Amino acid sequence: MHDDIHVIVDSVSDVQDTDLMNHPRLHVLRLIARHGNEEWFDGDRSTAYLFDLVKKTGKLPATSQPPIGHIIELYTGLVKQGIKLVVINCDSVLSGTYQTCCVAAKQVMAEVPGADIRVVDSKAAGCSICGMAKEALKAVDEGKTIDEVEAYVLDMVKRTKTYFTLDTLEYLAKGGRIGAVGALLGSIFGIRPIIHVVEDGNIVPYDKVRTRKKALKRLLEIANEQGELEEIFIPNAMVPEDAEYFRAEMAARHPGVPIWITQIGTPLAAHLGPGAIGLFVRQKAK
Repeated sequence: MHDDIHVIVDSVSDVQDTDLMNHPRLHVLRLIARHGNEEWFDGDRSTAYLFDLVKKTGKLPATSQPPIGHIIELYTGLVKQGIKLVVINCDSVLSGTYQTCCVAAKQVMAEVPGADIRVVDSKAAGCSICGMAKEALKAVDEGKTIDEVEAYVLDMVKRTKTYFTLDTLEYLAKGGRIGAVGALLGSIFGIRPIIHVVEDGNIVPYDKVRTRKKALKRLLEIANEQGELEEIFIPNAMVPEDAEYFRAEMAARHPGVPIWITQIGTPLAAHLGPGAIGLFVRQKAK
């Protein structure tokens, strides 16, 4: 009999926008957003609601990771049933959720005999995490052990390449990610940065262009430089036309390769702003 293994992801994975949300062995830890006296879990308010709120008030909501008590409760309830857990978190530089999930796992494994919880830093965000979760669940169905599933996820992390562009630098400036001067210059000169999540999970500028059209074209060029692809991911902040453009271009260039399109949730949207779009790819294993 093979291991009884479930997969846990956090809501930065955009899983709410996919069929995986209904998978019986998949569980979701939802991040929190706050604005004034209002607080909501990711998924309870739309991205459009968030952008309208910012437009009306000029202020961004605060975002925070899932409460550690919720994580411990979820872990404990599952491991007491003899279920082993693989937890795939958003990039640890973007969010503290990975570190909190590690702390919670250590506590639960100390308290529950036989508990086995593996926590993985995806070094990614958006629906590329869903792709990892889907493949992990498929490996469980094939009878793989938890050691094998964990190793498979870690291998997918290495093969996932994350690039995205922003339509405005205002949100990054308000969130303290760049200075007001940088945002002003970006606005004046129409600079569209191409941003990359590197192997250690850090977020770095990869390139910059002057127009939205050139930014989308550059993202396509970068994605098509990554060799033979296994899966393609297009998370976006309310720009379905651009997402469909990416889908058509990538489908023509990589026929038969699965393509995911998802709407990013409020925690990521709070830092990236309207018009943000990613073109993430997972390279085929060699």
